[in-house]
Amino acid sequence: MIKQINSSIKISVISLLVLLSSSLYAQKKKEIKPKKFVSTVHMSGSSDFVYFALSEKAKTTIQVTGPGKLTVYNRVRLEDNKQVSKPYYLKYTLDKKKVSTKKIEPKTISKKVRYKSKKIIGNPSKADKEVINIPPGKHAISFYKYKTKQKAHVRFEYLQTEKQQWQELVSNDLKKVELKYLATKKKNNYVRISSNEAFRFSATENNSKVRVYLRADFTYKMHTDNIIRLVLKSGSGSKTYKLTCKKSKKVENLTDRKLIPGRLEKIYIDIPLKKGNNQYELRLKDAKKSALVRVFVNKPREPDLQKTASK
Repeated sequence: MIKQINSSIKISVISLLVLLSSSLYAQKKKEIKPKKFVSTVHMSGSSDFVYFALSEKAKTTIQVTGPGKLTVYNRVRLEDNKQVSKPYYLKYTLDKKKVSTKKIEPKTISKKVRYKSKKIIGNPSKADKEVINIPPGKHAISFYKYKTKQKAHVRFEYLQTEKQQWQELVSNDLKKVELKYLATKKKNNYVRISSNEAFRFSATENNSKVRVYLRADFTYKMHTDNIIRLVLKSGSGSKTYKLTCKKSKKVENLTDRKLIPGRLEKIYIDIPLKKGNNQYELRLKDAKKSALVRVFVNKPREPDLQKTASK
């Protein structure tokens, strides 16, 4: 009887270890290979790495699904007996829209990593590590080097995090517009904003993100893209987002038959973290333009019940 109990305990312990190891493995960073790149450089140290060359014009593009954290390792080839790299900028675009830069500080020559090929002149610098927060959804991110003639290389690791839960906000002050998807016949309600009509809402210290679904209004006479500038304002502070919108062929406007909805644009905005309620408003910057929006704030994550019970 005792032997049976001991064996069952051993099996339970082994099962627990397997579950823990599998959950830890699922949370590990994954190496990301670009879908499009200029060239590769192989390096060796504690293990072998493949880095991808950066260009000022040609893009190095990766695809990821958020939310998550993207880690970018940057190294420079140090030639002519140079011991320290010069500062430069890592430039990247999210979904061909939002452009950002990160300054890469000078790095000394690496004593642990070398180029695998003896034909490559010089030595790699120590790695600079930059972490980029990726919003929910599928994204394409293109990388470039900026303001440097140095040979710069990068590699990518990605950690996907827990999916965000959202709560849709309602505005009773704006005109409601009903849209229908032609393929599924499904209907959704939006509200219209302009430079004079704003979507006003409040947030708490538990809300850190706003998600905006936006469809630009098109008339039948408009044959080009519609440039929309969306403004989020809170007190004296404001943020502006420039969107290049195109007509949609999959959705029709049931409320205003003379207007054509644009393709869906998803905008994720980090809002200030302050105690108490904060008042915000979303409007368009340009007069004589309008757009349809749905607005969401992130839901606070539920506390970990196991951690709560152990206290």
